[in-house]
Amino acid sequence: MKVEGSGFQDLYRLESLARKDPHRALKKACQEFEAIFLETLLRDLDRTVMRSGLFPETLETRLYRDFYYEELARELSGKGLGLAQILYRHLSRKLPQPGELKLSPPSTEKGGRRNG
Repeated sequence: MKVEGSGFQDLYRLESLARKDPHRALKKACQEFEAIFLETLLRDLDRTVMRSGLFPETLETRLYRDFYYEELARELSGKGLGLAQILYRHLSRKLPQPGELKLSPPSTEKGGRRNG
């Protein structure tokens, strides 16, 4: 699955999808997390590289490098490193299965009322 852009619109789309199909929304959120994790990892690894000084560190080179790592992370997460699948497998246990009714827990108070 291709990981798309980020931002508030994507969060609203994901929330809307979660209401319709929580399993698909969770899978997409796990893939987005994997992409963000990889991007952070790549940027942190880049900070450990010693620069020779042959090419000056300019705003343009930093921006280019940031865009490169963002796209590289999206490409790598699209191929699937396994982190998204592990997260999905673990978190999907808490979701109701398709067609399963979600019942509220029984009341603990006499008379069937709950404290709210």
